Amino acid sequence: LTDAQKASQKIKRDQKIERTKRLHDAVAEYLDAQKTQIEALALAHHVTPKQINDIISNHTHYRTSRKSQLIHALIHAKAIEMNADRPTGSRYSMAELHEMVITDPETKNLTREQKEAYIVALEEHRERKGVSVWANNQAAVQDVVATMDRIVKEVNDLRVQTGVYGTLFVVCGHINNTIQSTMHGTDNSEDFWEDVYEHPMADFLRQYEQWACTQDQNLNERDSLEAVWKQVRKMILRGLVSVTSKKDIMMNYSNYETAIVETYGVRLVGWPQGVNFTSPSNIGTAGDIRRLRDALKARMCYWTTLSPVEVKAHTAELDARRSAGEVVCKLRKKCSDAGVARKRKVLPTTNKENARSSKRTKVTSAQLRDAPKSAEFIVSSNEEDE
Repeated sequence: LTDAQKASQKIKRDQKIERTKRLHDAVAEYLDAQKTQIEALALAHHVTPKQINDIISNHTHYRTSRKSQLIHALIHAKAIEMNADRPTGSRYSMAELHEMVITDPETKNLTREQKEAYIVALEEHRERKGVSVWANNQAAVQDVVATMDRIVKEVNDLRVQTGVYGTLFVVCGHINNTIQSTMHGTDNSEDFWEDVYEHPMADFLRQYEQWACTQDQNLNERDSLEAVWKQVRKMILRGLVSVTSKKDIMMNYSNYETAIVETYGVRLVGWPQGVNFTSPSNIGTAGDIRRLRDALKARMCYWTTLSPVEVKAHTAELDARRSAGEVVCKLRKKCSDAGVARKRKVLPTTNKENARSSKRTKVTSAQLRDAPKSAEFIVSSNEEDE
């Protein structure tokens, strides 16, 4: 850089530092004024400043699920040990199991690895219990009714607290399922369907139920290899469309590094280890394709956008691999007769009339005037013979 360019960059840096300092000073002044106003409001309304901060802050009042505690993990392990062979009705209660854990001397001197193993076993049990299938339709119906009541109450409370609108549809997923299809809308949400689509909300519920019952989502078909292939392809393509904002984009597994990463600056991260990075249709093992499906659903495998620096580094890496003689981009197979002129195929015709072109050249009036005129009298063949 020249001295003038260096001086210009220094001036820009100084100006940026000055603007940042003024912004920080203004924010600090605003926070001081806000603090003074909050204290005044607290004195006027006889409340603490913390209560006012909780009202105006944007932090949620809801908490995520708690982590698994060691005591609960030990009780779970003790229940498996003591109640495994006991019939229903004679099993130890939670209070009795808790007392056994407390009085058990083996639980006093557990190592860190043992504690972590107990907690992991409890978390796996809870995960299996949360996604396991009910043994009969009656248990499934009771679960749906109880869960729906809780969801409807929370949605209605959320409507009162925040003023949002919400619509909920729950339908059975199989024709032999006895779950009653349910719909719910907050406030006057049901009027939306009639005002916009001119049909009542119940019509959409019936259509949704008919569509769900034709998806063949029973236990065997839901996890079949063909069904999981379809699910994975859809999730990967939808993620790619969302991250690139290009609706007509297609996934390219053969030239992924160049056609996707280098061209669009995005990357699919979190691909399960041990699963070949290829088209889902080429993954022939049901266990591998289900692992990939579960990773995509859990957002452990997802699309991410690369920064300009990362894109440049990736391009430089590809150039280095090309310089080393590595084939980075897989070329299409060349035709055996490439470079040879091909004759245009003539469609077979049955007679001369069909061989004529269907398009006729349009003749203008000027061309008609310039054309030679026909003779006024035509000598017949009989006159020529005489």
